[in-house]
Amino acid sequence: MAIVIPAWRPQFFRLALNSVAAQTDKNFQCYVFDDAAPKEIEYISKDFPDFHYTRFSENMGGRDLVGHWHRCLESVKEEWVCLFSDDDIMEPNCVEEFYKTLSLYPNAALFRFARSVIDASGQIINAARPIKNQTGLEFLKAHLKGASSCLQDHIFNRKKLEINGGFVNFPLAWSSDAATFCLLGREHEIVAIPSAIVQIRMSGANISTINTLEFLKKKIYAQKLFYLWSIQNLKLSLAHKLAFLRMFTRYASNHFLPFFQMLFQSPRILMLFLAVLSVPIYKIGLACKTNR
Repeated sequence: MAIVIPAWRPQFFRLALNSVAAQTDKNFQCYVFDDAAPKEIEYISKDFPDFHYTRFSENMGGRDLVGHWHRCLESVKEEWVCLFSDDDIMEPNCVEEFYKTLSLYPNAALFRFARSVIDASGQIINAARPIKNQTGLEFLKAHLKGASSCLQDHIFNRKKLEINGGFVNFPLAWSSDAATFCLLGREHEIVAIPSAIVQIRMSGANISTINTLEFLKKKIYAQKLFYLWSIQNLKLSLAHKLAFLRMFTRYASNHFLPFFQMLFQSPRILMLFLAVLSVPIYKIGLACKTNR
């Protein structure tokens, strides 16, 4: 197993590495990939000599995050990979519980830990909820209903990821993880590991919490691409298509002022948004006519 950390932010980096070093099962390799980050990343990494450290001369994550993930994986040979974060925390039994669960589901392509959310001070914002095995389409339905997803609490089979073409690439990597999980969950279920928890830190510096007008445009465009990708690659039911509609509506309401500011400033984005909404409605109309 490989724990791969694309590193950029030094603020909580030592805490993340400490949590990896504290694993009760040491049957893993940890790789730190410094994305031309501030020098603190290198200085902190030196205190963990058992971890593999690589510094890239060019920052890629800022312009192509998915491309940076693929760049990191090029140096990894282990079959199973956890693409971890530089500010999150994994509880000490994560690796141990993964191997226990893997012995029960040897053919699976994707596993996921339970997840809690913490703030910048490490206080729990949202406690971990019970999780269960899901198919790729069940995962998609939950995602569209508002269940968040992230790479850090998943472990994937590297070879099966490559067979499926690698991570799906959307702007800002927004929904790239969700699309990729849907692919890996098509043949076998996404296996839950409820007995181990990864703590996801929401410190205000995450992409998910940045809602400037520029970022909002990219996020909505990425959601539109995610919808079109799903139409092409997944067998979406009517319920899934309606869930996509609700997702766009929810996204607009959650970001009401900047969203409509963006629409008024960019008629092209307005037309794009309306066009995306019209696709499932049109298909629903066809389905109704067909069933008569």
